[in-house]
Amino acid sequence: MPEYSPLGIVATIGPVSANREMLLALSDAGMTMARLNGSHNTSEWHRRTIRLIKETLPGVPVLLDIPGRKIRTVPLTHEPAFRTGDVIILTTDRQHDGSIKIPVNFERFHEFMMPGLEIQADDGHLSFTVEKVCGRDVHIRAKVDGVLRSRKGINVPQARFERPLITEHDHKMMAFAQENDVNFVGVSFVESAGHVAAIRNLITQKRLGVVSKLENQGGLDHMDEVIAASDMVMIDRGDLAVETSPELVCLFQKHILAAAQRQKTPVIVATELLNTMIEHPYPTKAEISDITNAVLDGASFLMLSGETAIGSYPVEATSRLQRIGQAVSAYIHQRI
Repeated sequence: MPEYSPLGIVATIGPVSANREMLLALSDAGMTMARLNGSHNTSEWHRRTIRLIKETLPGVPVLLDIPGRKIRTVPLTHEPAFRTGDVIILTTDRQHDGSIKIPVNFERFHEFMMPGLEIQADDGHLSFTVEKVCGRDVHIRAKVDGVLRSRKGINVPQARFERPLITEHDHKMMAFAQENDVNFVGVSFVESAGHVAAIRNLITQKRLGVVSKLENQGGLDHMDEVIAASDMVMIDRGDLAVETSPELVCLFQKHILAAAQRQKTPVIVATELLNTMIEHPYPTKAEISDITNAVLDGASFLMLSGETAIGSYPVEATSRLQRIGQAVSAYIHQRI
């Protein structure tokens, strides 16, 4: 049986919550850790927000997610809309703004593309097939209607990209994290203890903890060594679903939680816990069941993303998550 401890709630701070009043309200509702997504907003915005969190809630630790090796669209002046069957162009030429071609942040992306490969974007909400590769341009055909927005993740599960463990941007983000005295850094697509060690080599402030994000098959294949090398792990169900199989994500989650329990490593379960509450005041029963099972399986923290960063009901979502955790805790102790 998992060893249960008080449930933590990680709330992502974004446009709707980066102010003193909302931070205090989120803390009152149950937030125990504040997360910033380094893939969005400017360095100056993050600097101000970290300072605001520390001044407003000095006892709340700050987690800064750094982009790592995750492939994303760059900031776009024009975010193209398309219909099923339309062809759009991804490119590694960063001079484009999205109106004709959509640049991505990996300069060798085109080298690993070929006709027939499946591409997913925005945590699997968008799906494409590669039609052809022309120089630095990758022509892709849309399988669904949608809009490809700035800084959205690009996943190609069939491709094996050759990228350094630590990118130049990682070096800058790690320096930024330490300059601004954050408590944890979240690292994307961790696949080995060596990757964690490479991140630790950039740390001069020993109090900075490493949160390894398990979100692809490589991470699952080397799960035990990654867990052992990390201060904490995160199950990022968005990328994990598109990099492996949506039908297996719940089973992978259980597998990771059990492995982390054996090593007594805390785990954050993330992505779409209360996604309905981005736009609606009440969750679905399926969301409540999902959260309940994560807690029963031994999750240490549950993380809200869009719910508290851009949602219409950030405080209500945090409060709801806390109440679900309290209900599960009461059930566990009643049984014990």
